[in-house]
Amino acid sequence: MYPQSSIEVSVDFTRPDGQRTRPLSVDGKRLYVDEHYISVWSPVLRAWCTECPDRELILTNLQYDHVLEMLQCIHPTYKDIDEQSVHILLPLAFDFQMEGLLHRCECFLINYKLPFLEKVWLADRQVSLPEIFKKEKNFRYKLNRLLVLCLRDMKPNSKLDLSGTRYYGLSDRVKVLLLERLHGAPAPEELPELPIDLDDYHRATDLNFTMIRAKTGRAYYVNPYYVAAWSNLFQERVVVSVSNDEMFCSCNHEELKAFLMAIYPPQLRITEANIGPVLMAASKLESPGLLRKCALMLLAPETKLSVFVRLSLLDRCFLHDLLAPCLQMVQKPELLMEMTNQQTYECLSIRARASMMDRLSTLLKNPGLRCHHCHRCRQSSACAQITWMCPHCNTYSSDAVSSPKHRQANNLNVKR
Repeated sequence: MYPQSSIEVSVDFTRPDGQRTRPLSVDGKRLYVDEHYISVWSPVLRAWCTECPDRELILTNLQYDHVLEMLQCIHPTYKDIDEQSVHILLPLAFDFQMEGLLHRCECFLINYKLPFLEKVWLADRQVSLPEIFKKEKNFRYKLNRLLVLCLRDMKPNSKLDLSGTRYYGLSDRVKVLLLERLHGAPAPEELPELPIDLDDYHRATDLNFTMIRAKTGRAYYVNPYYVAAWSNLFQERVVVSVSNDEMFCSCNHEELKAFLMAIYPPQLRITEANIGPVLMAASKLESPGLLRKCALMLLAPETKLSVFVRLSLLDRCFLHDLLAPCLQMVQKPELLMEMTNQQTYECLSIRARASMMDRLSTLLKNPGLRCHHCHRCRQSSACAQITWMCPHCNTYSSDAVSSPKHRQANNLNVKR
């Protein structure tokens, strides 16, 4: 289990506030949303808000918990999708034409370990065939990428379980694709992951009508209320501003572009390659939701970044509360010493370097003793936690001989 981020983002949808004033009635209960925010995510909800201004929206044939789950996933709370919620969110995302939520579900299904035919069946439920490989805009609400990746992972002459209910639930066209792939047909071309660019934000629309300009001069048209939901800085400006025709920010163009791509659906997936500008923009624009997303990635052990790079990014964005959790990933004192030889070590703040010293002192409870690595279980342990057996007298003894508990262990003789 990796260290958790101390950045918490919560939204109470059961009560109205300055932003969320439009009530949704589900199962006789009310949820309050910002009509500008949900309009960005769903053209269906946007049409309902336009047709019924200042009225309660009644969502029939839906469960209250399911709608609440959907709202928590698309708002800055950014609730994780799991193997249970994905089956709840997929129908809602498809019915409300929520491209961004479909994209999140698709990314989860791509990375989650499911049986092959289970993934193909889920993709087939949402895909419009036979024109799956066309890249036209009217197919953007489908799980095309998931199906294509499943077909690419499938090898000719693969052994598939064709007796289950998932196989019989497939469409005829997908069955043909499986048959052709089994007999050596070439794999389909991989589709690029969304979003690709911000071309749709270069012109003012009814939905995105406010110009936001970077300090380098580049500008995009956004919905000010949507951006305010992700940025405390812009939230203050929207509240006090008389006119929302134009807003300025302290980010350069690369940071502003990364910020908008990360918050607007289908929401850029944060990776090792793009986390730098996204994190800097989140820090400058005071975005707790985006900071939390970046922090969770930096603290995740599977992230392919060195601890020093993670530490530098957190320090540069003044996330000093996360320095100690980040340094917990360092298990050997010599690795900390190597970090002091990095070229950019002097760029670290005093706070970050002091945190490194705190971690070093923790690892060196017994000065001069290194952590020991077990070749059998692959775990590292401090000397104080290890009991050794003398090869000559078969006596177990500990490095920490000063402890009464360890003195008692030293007197214990055990045969091999």
